[in-house]
Amino acid sequence: KQWYQRRVRGMDFEDKAGIVKSKTEWGTWYQSIDDVTIEVVVPTSTKGKDVSVKIFPSSVSCSVFKETKFSEKLFASIVTDESTWTIEEEDGSRFIRIFLVKCIKTPQNCWKSLFEASCSADLMTLDTMQKRFLQERYQRENPGFDFSGAEVTGQYQDGGPQFNFQ
Repeated sequence: KQWYQRRVRGMDFEDKAGIVKSKTEWGTWYQSIDDVTIEVVVPTSTKGKDVSVKIFPSSVSCSVFKETKFSEKLFASIVTDESTWTIEEEDGSRFIRIFLVKCIKTPQNCWKSLFEASCSADLMTLDTMQKRFLQERYQRENPGFDFSGAEVTGQYQDGGPQFNFQ
């Protein structure tokens, strides 16, 4: 449901700020505060019957033409009932898009890797992801402003500074 709502409503933070993708041997993955998206490049002849995607609270697997692309434990837990997958085409390429909804939806929950044992974001990509999380956090806290193009410096790791007003 959440995936569908994001696709239909059009212009959201990611559309304005851009997506920060981490490359893998089979495609890419990227994230927002709420979700993680995996894109697996497949041959243009691939149909739904050729694909097997299994989504569990702490792991995910993907096979194409009975060849396993990955079957691993995720970096953190997800909500399986709200997660899904599709086969899509874009710019002449075909890919499986696996949409995973995070259990913990906070700016501090920037996944450093897709899986516990592999697919870590390189340092530059992770740094950019953390900056995007802070921009997204500020956008949510201040909906009348546009932080998508804001320059981020200072403390932005782990969701940025935590304010404690008493």
